[in-house]
Amino acid sequence: MRMIQSQADSDSPRYPAAAAGHTLVEMLFAVGILMLVVLALMASNLLGMREDQLVESKCGASDTARRTLQQLPTDIRSSKMWNLGTMNGTNFTANANGAPQQGVALQLCLTTNGSQYILYYFDLSDSNNSDGRLWRTSSTNWHPVVLASNLINTLYFTAENYNGVLQTNDGTSKSYKNVVHTTLQFCQFQYPLTQVGSNCLYDYYRIDFRATPHLPE
Repeated sequence: MRMIQSQADSDSPRYPAAAAGHTLVEMLFAVGILMLVVLALMASNLLGMREDQLVESKCGASDTARRTLQQLPTDIRSSKMWNLGTMNGTNFTANANGAPQQGVALQLCLTTNGSQYILYYFDLSDSNNSDGRLWRTSSTNWHPVVLASNLINTLYFTAENYNGVLQTNDGTSKSYKNVVHTTLQFCQFQYPLTQVGSNCLYDYYRIDFRATPHLPE
């Protein structure tokens, strides 16, 4: 049987299916979730930066301590004689024999006549850096190098006996058994967004160091 379409059916418009859409509530909900995700990413990034600063400062202090403990005892143990004294620019002045052997500078003589030596000294002269530094240089090549920085409090060397009593005889051949003693105290700044302590210092390290020459005159 043949179907005949009526004129009315052929003339009626064909409407497409309704397009899918979002309501205002759904849009606000999606934007809110996006904002939470962005805030979480920013918080994670800031936390990572803070932890990176903490790790870098701790590693820096550990490297400084390791470098100092490797170089300083080697120089002391291989010295023939030593003297404690003061520094005035590049000039070293040894303490007199009979005076308390304490000073900001340590001269380690590599020869018995003192013509060649290694010099360690503490320095607070930099107006842009309130923290102390430990420098090392030698008579053969006067090129001071910083071994330790961010030092505070007791910035000096002392000569002691085995009981820790301050001595008054100098480091000549007759007193080589005296012990060279110094204390390195480090303080480093906290990550800038967090301030800890009255001086905004974040961590504190202390190294109590003693050594005596193994190759005296």
